[in-house]
This record gives sequence, C-alpha cells and structure tokens, in this order.
Amino acid sequence: MTDVRITRCPRCLAEDISADAHPSRRLVGGMPATFFVCRECFRPAELEFQISCEGANIPYARLPIRESLRLLRGFYLDRQRDTPDDPRVTAALSEVERRLLIGPVERASRLDA
Repeated sequence: MTDVRITRCPRCLAEDISADAHPSRRLVGGMPATFFVCRECFRPAELEFQISCEGANIPYARLPIRESLRLLRGFYLDRQRDTPDDPRVTAALSEVERRLLIGPVERASRLDA
C-alpha cells in the first residue's frame, strides 16, 4: 500500500489539489503572491484578487498562460518529490510539460491569410 499525500485547497479546504491545481493570486502586504486553489475556487479567487487590486490602486492583469504553466510545473514537481509513486501527479506534470513544449502562436501577416 502506497501513502498518497493530500494537498487541500487553501480557500475551501475541501478539495484535494495534489493533481488538479489552478494558480491564483492574492495581495500580501500590497504585493501579488501566487497560491494554488481547486477548480471550483479559481474564478472566485481571481475575482477577489481583482477587487483587491482595484481597492489598493494596483493595476490588475491576468496571469499569462505560460507563466501559469511554469508555476504549475513547480507545484507538481514539489508534489512529485513528496510522493514519487502517485500516478495522478505524474500525469498532471506530464500534461503541463506537454503544454509548455507548444510554442506560442504568432500573428499571421495579412498576406498569409
């Protein structure tokens, strides 16, 4: 029997985010800080961050997709070090790595259309 570490969503404390995390942000001391939440808490957490930014007169910008993927890679690498035999974490990390290998889409010129 293999022990599997459970990482709970810090927002709702209900969901295991070990292999299904979503990067969000919050203001800590007036500075954006990243934390990971479950699928259900992602949109409310981002809305809370946006409202906090507006209240603190800090410009809000969405987290770029590639930055989100890099953050997820770090999160899953940490989980994999803790429980190297957890196939869910391995699969999630593989998916993030696959998506990071896809290059950004470049704008086509009008002549190519």
